[in-house]
Amino acid sequence: MNMLLKRAGTMNPWLSLPLVQGWQQLPPTLWSAQAPQLSPVRHLGDVSPAALRLLQLDARQVRTDAASVETLRALHSGERLLPGMAPLAQKYAGHQHGIFNPMLGDGRALLLGEVAMPLGRLDLYLKGGGRTPFSRNGDGRLGLRAALREYLASHALYGLGIATSLPLSLCVHQARVLRTRLEPAATLLRLAPSHVRIGHFEWLHYRRDPQALSALVASLGHCYGETPAADAETFFRHTVLRCAQLVAAWQVWGFVHGTLNTDNLSVLGITLDHGTCAFMEQYQPSLAPAHDDTGGRYAFAAQPQAVAFGLRVLAQCLAPLVPLPRLQALLDGFDSQVENVILCGMRSRLGLMMSRPEDASLVAGWLVLLHRHGADYTRAFRVLMSWGDNPAADAAFARALGFAPEAILPAQWLASYRQRLQQESSTERERQRFMAGVNPVYVLREQYLQRVVDAAEEGDFQPLASLRRCLTQPFQKIDACEFND
Repeated sequence: MNMLLKRAGTMNPWLSLPLVQGWQQLPPTLWSAQAPQLSPVRHLGDVSPAALRLLQLDARQVRTDAASVETLRALHSGERLLPGMAPLAQKYAGHQHGIFNPMLGDGRALLLGEVAMPLGRLDLYLKGGGRTPFSRNGDGRLGLRAALREYLASHALYGLGIATSLPLSLCVHQARVLRTRLEPAATLLRLAPSHVRIGHFEWLHYRRDPQALSALVASLGHCYGETPAADAETFFRHTVLRCAQLVAAWQVWGFVHGTLNTDNLSVLGITLDHGTCAFMEQYQPSLAPAHDDTGGRYAFAAQPQAVAFGLRVLAQCLAPLVPLPRLQALLDGFDSQVENVILCGMRSRLGLMMSRPEDASLVAGWLVLLHRHGADYTRAFRVLMSWGDNPAADAAFARALGFAPEAILPAQWLASYRQRLQQESSTERERQRFMAGVNPVYVLREQYLQRVVDAAEEGDFQPLASLRRCLTQPFQKIDACEFND
């Protein structure tokens, strides 16, 4: 049985967290009380300074004070809870690869509590804490490789300024789990303003419960700064806009979520559940990293359509509260919103500070260029950043992208780019400095992840901390980083 930590002193920073129980005020059909299952911790692998700042906790104290470290390990192991915690598993449904499934919910994650911070609440979730009433045939545990992928991908997204849940800490446990192979079990403590998904609304729509739908919408008002709570139409407008901004950011930065089932889609436009994700290395629009996505439903190029499908499902769920034509009118602008945000982001990555009608064609040509030889998506922008307006630079640019120096396609695109730059008021040096601020040095590469996994399985977490530090400061090369190319 879990035991509450006693308030034995004032030095332990975890005891200062202002915990509330907002989710318990919602209809019980949306949750089930569930304590974490005991699983002894072998290693406290990493603690995130960025996440600690969100909780206004001192990173040095949290990571060095013995009582603080012990408390964190106890939360991961399921041995103890903080005063005010009443853990629960959330219930939802969802469309998985387009097929509705009402038998879903938090199968390996628990909401330990909500932290009432000055700028809004933050969910504190334990992922990998054991079976819940919604685990079905799962063991409720999390493998180390998936935990490390989500931990590092979340920090990479955070460093790029993309909305995401953010893991606070990662622990490796004594237990082992069988995934594709036997590997150590792990847990994440994860922060997000809310974990409400489209699937929550699908569950209530399936149950024909409009009162619970209204209550769930009202509970999200604080996330939008709405006082009093937003009505369903305003809520849907916010959701469409935030989801458009999110998926556009994924496309700009080459992030592939991997599993965009509606039970993984946040109604706040936050990246959730990215344990199968990847950052695109070679430019490959058909990249679909999840092993079960054999048809490419959630491939990189298909992500806007997948999110649009989820929003159509959400509109159907909200129809008892708002006439569907009004919701559809809001959804009709989704595609153009995505396209506009993508164009704005790509314009910046190409070093263009002004808007011109030909920019969409220039961006499309750039992507054709990268696709033709499978150029490295991240490095290609850095190559362009260093390009100078001279024949030698043109040849070096072509070689760096995998073309022969005399190839026609890169020469044609560079001619268009050169002409477009003449319409800018910035100098070459100013363009290069601008591009250095929006084109990362570091992204989460598979070879980097493998090095971290190999080290972590041997009990060495220095590579994890090093890569996390680089990913949260992605635009400047860190000389001491062991992941410099």
